[in-house]
Order: sequence, then structure tokens, then C-alpha cells
Amino acid sequence: MGEVWRGHDLQRDWPVAVKILSPQVADLSMRERFAREARIAARVVHPNVVTVFDVGEHEGRPYLVMELLTGRDLATELAERGPLSISAVCHLVGQAAVGLDTAHRAGVVHRDVKPANLHQSADGRLKVVDFGTARSTNEAAMRLTSVGSVIGTAAYLSPEQILGEAGDAASDLYALGCVCYELLCGRPPFVGSPTEMIFHHVHSLPDSPRRYRQDIPAELERLVLALLRKDPAVRPASGDVVRQVLATVARQVRPPARDTATFPTAPEGPTTPATATAALGSPAEAWALPGSPAEPWTATLMPDRLRSRLPGRRAGAAMGLAAALVVAVLWASASSDPAEPPVSATSPTISAVLPLTTPSMPPTVSQSPSATPVPPPVLNSPSPTAGGWQTRLSAFSRAVTDQERQGGIDSRLARETHERIGRLARKIQEGKDRDARDELSRLGRDLVEARRKGRLASTGPLISFLQDSGLTFAPDDRKPDGGRRHGHDDDRDDDD
Repeated sequence: MGEVWRGHDLQRDWPVAVKILSPQVADLSMRERFAREARIAARVVHPNVVTVFDVGEHEGRPYLVMELLTGRDLATELAERGPLSISAVCHLVGQAAVGLDTAHRAGVVHRDVKPANLHQSADGRLKVVDFGTARSTNEAAMRLTSVGSVIGTAAYLSPEQILGEAGDAASDLYALGCVCYELLCGRPPFVGSPTEMIFHHVHSLPDSPRRYRQDIPAELERLVLALLRKDPAVRPASGDVVRQVLATVARQVRPPARDTATFPTAPEGPTTPATATAALGSPAEAWALPGSPAEPWTATLMPDRLRSRLPGRRAGAAMGLAAALVVAVLWASASSDPAEPPVSATSPTISAVLPLTTPSMPPTVSQSPSATPVPPPVLNSPSPTAGGWQTRLSAFSRAVTDQERQGGIDSRLARETHERIGRLARKIQEGKDRDARDELSRLGRDLVEARRKGRLASTGPLISFLQDSGLTFAPDDRKPDGGRRHGHDDDRDDDD
């Protein structure tokens, strides 16, 4: 929708980023969205929100001037490094929660919280960016940008947004819960096609994060699952409540002295009932309403409170709505500038700013896995440690997701592979390492067979992962019948 250039503010004498609406964009709604971003973003002033200095129009093209960001967004961080360390997740999500809380206090709902819109600067500070889909709570409700169009990205949409509501602060917190889940596990809580993800957001409970990663503290898991409650009324009361819980978890996994130096603080402002409640008792109690169960995520898949928002409709109608919204979600995903670079290099007359290739990260965020995890030779090596298994399975799941995004994998095969990776994780948790090794070998051979039958492309992220892991044959080593390697047979469990 826009181009971003490096500029220099002559009055303030510092570098800035200038976002200009693309000349090809003549659609009035896009121009209004751009103007709305400038107007709304300028109202939110906080170190964890990108700062807008000026807005205007030049030769008929609207523009806004904002701070120049270094570093890179969390989507890029995830793609290159995989799941982050517990302390890094607490540090980054805590900052995002504070930035969103400031926006909510200013009457602004972001409505498109996702890794690509959370930018980590070179000094480790996180900025919430791209308020292009935001709305002001005192503006007229803007539930749909056009007939059947939903604002947001499918992997991070809240149930209430899917069901046609405009979304409020609780919707942003739901999306933040999806982001936190993905930073921890290397995958969002629900995967699949846009239709499938929409259905799951409304009807399905997410898997326990510790199913994919055993070192997640119980308190952190409770927070993530509370953020993902279907009923917005029983999610954490505010972004500051989320920050408090994350601060408590962070103190348990790193020295307190370092925590006080790096963890974000609550935004200044009047004490509200929510923050007053959060200040009492333990963080675990901060989001628990009087009379609510200690584990709020164990309620029904679709609470009565949420069902009441669709009077006279059955669950099947919600599924029909989900199917009808597929085009809307794809449109919203494409129009929300998911990976907009800090600047554009389309003109030789303006020097472009590129993200730092080796950002100077604080110690608390440098413990992430490497960009390309290298699993052990599963077929001929001792079982990995529990942490090693988690890293390998997370990398496996990411490779499947990346293949889905790129194309070249049957959707049913992708879903089944994710499910089998989940079963592998459960076997590891149960101490059945040998069974897990056997199942992993079978899964590798089944994917080889799927490639032979045309259900899986011969190249792509998943094939590269399988070859690097020793789970499949090199392209020139395949046999017409799928073959066997290392003398293993091709028996499978009945339930596969």
C-alpha cells in the first residue's frame, strides 16, 4: 500500500522514515485507511509504539513521517532463528503488551497484532507498528472494510472478529496470545488453510504449549491459554496485567538484577479498576474473575456468552460464516502489508536504509535457536535430550508450515503431518523415546511416498529439512517403490 523511504528531518536534524502512499493506489478506501493510520498512530505516544512526527500530502500523495527503525520484525526473527528463549519471549511480549495497553488507554484498537507488526530495534526495544487497520473506539464501528471483508490475519484473528464484531482491546490481547504461543512453540496455536484456522479460532481449544516445548513454565502457559479464551470477558483484563505476569515469570528464569534493567514498566496514567485488581494478589489471580475457575481455558469450546452473539444460529452457521470469510481473510492478509521493509530502494536518488544484519541484542534475547536447526541423524543416533527433541520437532513443524505458505504440499497431508508431529511430542513427554524414533522414521518414509505420488513437491522447505535430517533420500537416491534405508521396514501403526 505504501513505500517507506529514509529521510532527514532538517528542523530536528535526525534521520526519519517517510511512508508515502503508492501512486498506483487510487482506491478511496485505501487512501482513507492510510489517513486513518496517520491520525490514529499520532495519538499513541509511548517508547513501545512507533512514533509519528508529521503527516501531510505531497503532489496528491499522502505521507507520514515517523521514527526510523533499526533491527527487524518478529516474523523475520522467527523465520531465521526459530522459537525464542523463555526470557526473550517474556521481554518482547511484555513490551508489546505495554505498547498495546497504551494504545487501548488512548482509545485505539490495533486489530492486526502479529509478528510482522512487532518490530525489535537493534537495542532490544520492541515497537508496535502498522496501525493501518486500527480503529478508534469512539469512531463509528468499522467491522467490515467492504462486503464480507474481515480485518486481520487468519492465524491471529479473535473469535469475536470472525463472528463479525469490530474487535476491542480483548481482541488485541487474543492476537498477542497467538503471537506469544508462536514465539514459544515455533507455530501459532492453529494452523491450516484460512478456512480451517477461522473454524478452529471459534470452535477448538489450542493444544497445550508444553506439548511442543517442555521447558515452558506453568505460569507462562496459564497466561497464554488465558489470552486464548474464546470469551473476551474472561481474558486478562489489560495489557498491563499481561506485563505483570510476564515480569513474574521472567524473574524466575533469569537474575532479578537483569530483569529490573530491561523489563518494561507500566505506562503512566490513572489507576483503573483493572490495574487496581491486578495489583492485588498473585499474577495468576490478576485475570481470574470472581467465581471463575482457576484454569479458565477448561471451559466449553464455545461459551454461551459467545453463542448469544449469534441469536438463532447454530454452530453450523458459524462454520458457514467461516467458509464465506475465506476470501475476506485472504484480502485482509494481502492488504495489511505483512512484511513492509523499513525503507524502499526503488529510487537511486534516495539512499535506502536496510535492517541491521547483526543487531546488537541484549543478553536476554540471544538464547534463541540458530536460524537453521540441525537435527541429529535420527535413524542411527542415540535419542536426543528432551530439549533437543523439542527443538527438532519445532523445526519440523515450522518446515511444514513454511511449505504450506510456499505451496507444493497437499493441505490434508500438511494437517496430518502436524498431527503426527504432535503425537511425537506426546510420546517424548511420556518418556517413549524409542517409539518416537520409530514413528519419526515412519513419518519420514511416508513423506517420501507422498512426494512420489505428487502430494508433496520435490523441492521446498520441508524437503530441505527432511534431507538435512536424514529422514529421506537425496533426490538421486530414491527408488521407484519408495525404497528403504538403513534396513528399516515400512510397517506403520494402525492409527496412522
